[in-house]
Amino acid sequence: MRCLSVLSALMFATCATGAEPIRIVGKTDYPSHSLVRLRAENVDPKAAILWRVHPSQDVQKATTPREVLEFAAHPGRYEIELLVIQQSDGGLTVGESQIMVTVAGCGPVPPEPKPSPTPPKADPVAAIGKLRFGNSGCTATVIYPRRPDGKWDILTASHCTGGPGSRGTFTLKDGRTLAVTVTARNTSSDLTWLVTDEIVETLPFAMLATQNPTVGTAVWHSGYGVDRPGNREDGQIIGGETADGQLQMELNVSSGDSGGGIFRNDTNELISVVCCTQARGRKTTMYGGSAEQAARLRPVTKTDSDVWQPLEIPVCFARRTDERWQPLEIPLRSK
Repeated sequence: MRCLSVLSALMFATCATGAEPIRIVGKTDYPSHSLVRLRAENVDPKAAILWRVHPSQDVQKATTPREVLEFAAHPGRYEIELLVIQQSDGGLTVGESQIMVTVAGCGPVPPEPKPSPTPPKADPVAAIGKLRFGNSGCTATVIYPRRPDGKWDILTASHCTGGPGSRGTFTLKDGRTLAVTVTARNTSSDLTWLVTDEIVETLPFAMLATQNPTVGTAVWHSGYGVDRPGNREDGQIIGGETADGQLQMELNVSSGDSGGGIFRNDTNELISVVCCTQARGRKTTMYGGSAEQAARLRPVTKTDSDVWQPLEIPVCFARRTDERWQPLEIPLRSK
């Protein structure tokens, strides 16, 4: 408690009528491991004195003589309170004074730790965009993580694009259109990796599954098929990965859906992209390159340290450079 219970009903005042108010004198800033020393001023010699230090944990203090407070404490800020109690005509009066004292640490005070940034959240629906190479219209999906060079990888089907180096455009649902370039292509599994031509700070993205789903796993797809553009279609895995790297599914897809991501219902991870179907515009057997194949095909982004290699400095043998220099005879002069 800040005040003694026995004094809770007492009036706070100076120690003597007309006297100077009591106060605490002394330094308020101290180096680490030094002794704090304060003194009470304007105190009646007959008055009772009570010193308090807040916080008091691990504080070692002495009050001899009684008008002097000395203490040692850990680095930090401490509130010092002085109570002076004495007799007066009306009973007891109490004088009070406070100051703040700072004990420095051994080094600079470390900054408050910043909270860890919230990891980005996948948004596969927003990550699906409209892909165009020439007059060919397909679907593609932005894939996490962002590349070290600040660009983004985008996954689609190989029959939607040309070979590595060919260029197209990718338009997101929010209206942004990005120029993209093919970086890797596999016609057997029907997979193509694209990269944005420019550095883009943020894009909606989907996560690529680390392994193929088992038969019976529920999946969904949304793309730009002419049957029902943007509509979600639900289905399931009906066959494992084939020799050409494709999964077999039961889904409804149509022209324009090619290259669009197919996702697990439970985790929303991308497990395949639309390749081909046995019938358009209705649920039937269809195929798509697997996530495991896509992961193996994904290009490894090189950083500056990867592409910059020091050129070996040539080693040469020491040779004389003064062979053609001959001393000129100094002219002789007669007296």
